[in-house]
Amino acid sequence: MTRLFGRSAILGTLACVAYPAYANVFDTYGLGASTVAVGNATTAGGPTAYAAYSNPALLVKSDRSEIASAAMLTQFNLQDLPSGEAGRLPRDPDQESDADNLQGGSLGLNLKLTDGLHFGLAAYMPQGSFGRIKGLSPYEATYLRYSEQQQKPAAYTALAIKGPWNLSFGLGAYYSLRARGLLQVSLDSKESEGRLEFIMEPVVVPYFGVSWSAGQWVLGAMHREAQETESTIESSFAFSTDSAMLPFDASTSLIPFYDPALTRVGFAWNGERLRVMGSIERASWSRFNAPVVTITGSDVAALSVENRPGNANLRDTQAIRFGVAAPLAFMQDRLELRAGLEAHTSANRRNKASYVVDPERRTLALGSAYNFAPDSEGHQLTLDAAYQLSQLSSLSVQTPKGLPIALDGSSTIQTFVGGLRYAL
Repeated sequence: MTRLFGRSAILGTLACVAYPAYANVFDTYGLGASTVAVGNATTAGGPTAYAAYSNPALLVKSDRSEIASAAMLTQFNLQDLPSGEAGRLPRDPDQESDADNLQGGSLGLNLKLTDGLHFGLAAYMPQGSFGRIKGLSPYEATYLRYSEQQQKPAAYTALAIKGPWNLSFGLGAYYSLRARGLLQVSLDSKESEGRLEFIMEPVVVPYFGVSWSAGQWVLGAMHREAQETESTIESSFAFSTDSAMLPFDASTSLIPFYDPALTRVGFAWNGERLRVMGSIERASWSRFNAPVVTITGSDVAALSVENRPGNANLRDTQAIRFGVAAPLAFMQDRLELRAGLEAHTSANRRNKASYVVDPERRTLALGSAYNFAPDSEGHQLTLDAAYQLSQLSSLSVQTPKGLPIALDGSSTIQTFVGGLRYAL
């Protein structure tokens, strides 16, 4: 138990905020080496092993089955954010500049069931711990999309079918995790005690895609619904004026991860010696509200509880992606070189306070694929590799408590991906 105040002391304000939502790993960095290397511009083109994630309608663009796996390592070089120094709590020991690497593996599958009907799977499994849940004090801030706490398992499954007029359609389900929590706190004039309980539970989100082919051109689009969340807290309290005891019991659905609604539109041009891909993405971060409980009062006899959604003051973001891939003729097209560019806007609203920090990002990706000779049955193994470098822009924002945050644009993120693809 921790001594909070004496009998004659004044009780100020206690705020409990669910830790802000984190973007998931593959929405931020990509999933497999073959997609990362072309700037993740695979809404209308690219290898189909991971099409269950990028656009399920593309699964039927391949006339055979394909399986892929990859290992991913992400290294952070981030500036520190406010970590409670201005408040009464001890400084949070988790500093952004000391963030651990993200490590995980991915699996992609495009399974041909019949002519014109395919099943797809795309999954990510983190290495080590995942699903870490923390609370955020009013004197702290965090990055929205760049954190060692992004780790969580997730999977996409989809069915795709060929339609008339060179159209194809895909429909699927995205499986992820969220946490439900129980918070119990007891306060009196001498001491306090508390109890926390968290339960991770699955959540399923629908998504769909469509594509249309015309000669060397392919147009594609996909949409994923937002993760269903609950952002209200039910709470009640009672106290004895004789003992000045204040039992406090609050239950909520905490949201350590939040997957916003995504809409992507893209194109692909498949030439004889060159493939070009591009896409535009919109992510609906403005729909996210974090649950907050605030207890205020001049003394224990005049306490009030306010239950409200904590508006993170986020706005929708846009991303533009562009990628190219070209096989080398002097190597009998065994080796293919790839490159990609990405530009992501910030989720922070201009001149609005927020405890969530999201600078703009510019990304360069390079990669290659080596195709081994097919065997006697036409099966072929491909070795993929990709490197991604992201530069975060400068940003000036204030927290709701008025703490200034000034990023100087020196933060970088590096991602290395290696993997195998096998065409059956």
